[in-house]
Amino acid sequence: MNKFRLIIFAVILIVFVTAVCACGDSTSVQYTMPGTSEEGGTAVGASGAQGSIGATEEQSGIVTNEEQSSAGDSGTQGGIGAKEAGKSDFSANSTENGELYDVISTGYNEPFVVVSGDGIEGKMTFTLAQLLAIPDAAFEHVYSTINNWPTPRFYAARGVRAASLLEAAGVLDTASVVTFRSYDSYEVMLTRKQLLEDAQYYFPAVEDRSDEGAVNVAPILAYEFKEGTQDISKAIPDDFCLIIGQRNYLEHTNHAFVENLSEIIVSSEQPEQWREATIFPASGRIPVGDSIKLQHPDFGLVKLYYTLDGTDPTELSTMYNPSTYQLELNKPIVFTESATLKVLTVGFGREDSSIAVFEIVVDPS
Repeated sequence: MNKFRLIIFAVILIVFVTAVCACGDSTSVQYTMPGTSEEGGTAVGASGAQGSIGATEEQSGIVTNEEQSSAGDSGTQGGIGAKEAGKSDFSANSTENGELYDVISTGYNEPFVVVSGDGIEGKMTFTLAQLLAIPDAAFEHVYSTINNWPTPRFYAARGVRAASLLEAAGVLDTASVVTFRSYDSYEVMLTRKQLLEDAQYYFPAVEDRSDEGAVNVAPILAYEFKEGTQDISKAIPDDFCLIIGQRNYLEHTNHAFVENLSEIIVSSEQPEQWREATIFPASGRIPVGDSIKLQHPDFGLVKLYYTLDGTDPTELSTMYNPSTYQLELNKPIVFTESATLKVLTVGFGREDSSIAVFEIVVDPS
């Protein structure tokens, strides 16, 4: 009886061991990104992490991670992370069904941006190598800017002209508004005039509120940049960042710098116009020494410029709301005598408002 039980136990053990070995001999799965074929090249996700950081050698002029002070968090989609050098002639990839994919011609991860919308000939994906291959697209310079604190700042940047990219994407004459969007959905809209037609400058004396020594610059998609320096050699690799020049030395532009840029949408829809500012009290009649407040429904997105001498305000006139953070700098306007108050509303992504005119009557009693 004991021998019979021993035989039964041995048979069960052999069957169990055989099953375990069979499970361990499973076939590996190869992952491919949507929109790419298994034979078309190395897919972005093949290494297990889309756009993973971790370059060990140079690719398309990007230095190694050891030379970067900060290239971004690991796992960033489309981040800087070439495993070895690669080359690519300019030939943008079309995309279908909204899928993003890396360049098949190189087979390696590198920064890329998707351009779409009804203002171009068709949806396209551009990698860094492809952008650098566009004739006369490369541009590097120092950029001046003012943030909404407000504090003047400098950026040393190396990139590709936005105009060259849009031309390569087949921008149409009907294109009117361009939206730049980051991975985390932060976005900035610029009218065609603001992006491509208005002259933009680097103001080396911006900290002194002067236009002395102004140099014309181009709006770019920077792939190497460094904030807080005027030394272009200190620019370091990073994901794409939209960097624009100032149209005047008082213009606040830093909030329009879009870091981790991943998408550009070109629209043929005509830009809206900013609404006119209003005042409080609405009657415009106040006692001597009292004040008038300017109001706007998009107060944090626009700048309000005003005059009190009857002349039309421009972007060089007094700014009513210079700070988004130090609200005490946004001071009401004090009146000691009657005057004509004129206000211009300016902001990115829309046309300037019409000039609002208010007759302020000061009651001397």
